[in-house]
Amino acid sequence: MRIRTDPVFPMDLTWIFTLVAFLAVACHALYDCPRPKCETCLPADIYDAPGVGFDLTPSYGTSAVHYNNGTVVEVVQIHGKSEYLQLMTRLAKQGKPVLMEDQGILQKSYFKIFSFLDSFFGFPFSARVGWRWLNEKLGRLVGSDDINIISEMLWDLKLATEKRTRQDLNRVAITTPDIPTLGHEMINTALQELDLQAWTGDCPWYPRRLVEADAVYAAYGYGLCKNYHDLWECTDEFEWAGFPVILFVSFTRHLLYTSITIPINGEALHFLAYDEIKDLNFELGLDRILEADDPDLLWARFREQITTFSQSSEFRITGFLLAGESTTNPLFQANLKDALAELSELNIEPKIAPFALESVHGEKSMDLTFAAARGAALYARRRQEVQCDCSEIKECELSRQKERSGGQEKLDL
Repeated sequence: MRIRTDPVFPMDLTWIFTLVAFLAVACHALYDCPRPKCETCLPADIYDAPGVGFDLTPSYGTSAVHYNNGTVVEVVQIHGKSEYLQLMTRLAKQGKPVLMEDQGILQKSYFKIFSFLDSFFGFPFSARVGWRWLNEKLGRLVGSDDINIISEMLWDLKLATEKRTRQDLNRVAITTPDIPTLGHEMINTALQELDLQAWTGDCPWYPRRLVEADAVYAAYGYGLCKNYHDLWECTDEFEWAGFPVILFVSFTRHLLYTSITIPINGEALHFLAYDEIKDLNFELGLDRILEADDPDLLWARFREQITTFSQSSEFRITGFLLAGESTTNPLFQANLKDALAELSELNIEPKIAPFALESVHGEKSMDLTFAAARGAALYARRRQEVQCDCSEIKECELSRQKERSGGQEKLDL
């Protein structure tokens, strides 16, 4: 099955430049106005806490942790069960989001009781698993609950991350492919059942959702401002950076996902990040190709999708990003290079950025399975240090230094 999604709005150059001009005027107007000072300072334990990122792909979930000293740990990859794969396939086909109805009194009461008892006894199973078992005993079918399926994946990622960090997890940044039905509302509902909060949708100046291609773009170190503590100065760093047009390819055991993303002024993790066009092909995953009677035919279709998809963009592609669990397969790498070579011959892909070539040749040390999760963790780490709608005064850092040294002094303004 193949799913092609074009932009909701016509993305011609006039529309792009009009939008950017409007944003520039708005941002400078806000920048000229004094940003309010924060009434309190972030405590050191929050400011220094590691950033945690989850990546929910249509095939699996991954977790990464970004510590305040710059160390990044790739925690775990969890393959989706059959119901997870079916859910992702269905969500990709749907035209608009469909949310689960509000929880009933029984379900709300169950989760409160489970959370209370689990704090004392430490049950070896998740609340969602227990809820499913209870409903099966009562003869109620809950397997079709979309939120339930997403929550189970998030729960497994949460447990693995807490075990690795030896810290309780209460907030996470989640990245997904740009599938409209897998949106902010669905992810947040699933997180609420696990007593987790998201680093997206909590502030109007930051992303409502993290798109996978944009997270990978950040994971490679591109589009990151130096002064991320000041939102307006961060944006100003990219004022004249131009518009990179990035071809993103994610290849897993179950699908080939291609998209073209246009970071605004080249800035990663922008609150307007999205994919211009995207194509999900569940018939061109590595497993399907290797098990086919004629793998060469499917590899030919693979190359065709890369080239024809790239030609469908009205913009000149200037860069290339790669991610996914199956990108180390030699056959994939060979066919990808052939497709990129064909694009170069067609003169529509004149510039392949150095990081893209390193990825294709396998010279990058980063495991591309975790690329998007690493980008999400980086975003979460930066958000740990920034309050949404105000700027801290210089004395806040002095207060945190005293806390770190054992002084336990917190500054209230």
